[in-house]
Amino acid sequence: MEQHAEKGLSLIETFTKLAGLGAEWVMWMLIGMFTLGIIIAVERLYLFLSTSVDVTATARKLIGFLESDQVDQARELVRSGKGMEERVVSDALSMYERGADAVEEVAQASLIREKQRYERALMYLGTVGSNGPFIGLLGTVIGVIISFAELGRNPKGGLEVVGPGISEALVATAVGLVVAIPSVVSFNWFKSLLKQRVNNTDFLTRLVVAQLKRNDRSPTGALMTEAAAAEEE
Repeated sequence: MEQHAEKGLSLIETFTKLAGLGAEWVMWMLIGMFTLGIIIAVERLYLFLSTSVDVTATARKLIGFLESDQVDQARELVRSGKGMEERVVSDALSMYERGADAVEEVAQASLIREKQRYERALMYLGTVGSNGPFIGLLGTVIGVIISFAELGRNPKGGLEVVGPGISEALVATAVGLVVAIPSVVSFNWFKSLLKQRVNNTDFLTRLVVAQLKRNDRSPTGALMTEAAAAEEE
């Protein structure tokens, strides 16, 4: 029993010594996390802004080309695009002659790839936003430990003994919240932008598939399908 007590006392003393280093290192860690989060947010913002697409105008041009059977012009419209919508539609149009099913499969696969490109590093913002307050709380606990340790060494001391440690503890909590709140806001905002881009991409690919199915139901499309089936036989 005494051995276990000694081990427990040793552990407490070890942690108390670590706490004696103060909570400043916790705040520096939070500041470092916040700085990296700003860099990621700026980089992601640049990606979203630099690849924005006028979906309405693109949809009108795309339908105009496809309805007039100008598939090459439709491909050229989105070939050099950098946005998610254009890149996915470009991949889908590469399979246009193979039918609606092939276009849908390629569009889904391409959309998964593009989502990964836009989601890259966003998880860091979510992680900082959810864990920042807990890291700040660690600094708060360290500050309280320091305050009580000082009070133990100076039992007759008052606010001048415990005040600095408590003040440091409150600052650590505040820094944790300052780091967490913008991270959560930016994470949710980028997720909302990504959802909008995915919906726009789905809208454009559905237009392509709908036009393909419409062509297949037309008399000309039916004759072409029968001719292709006859050639395969």
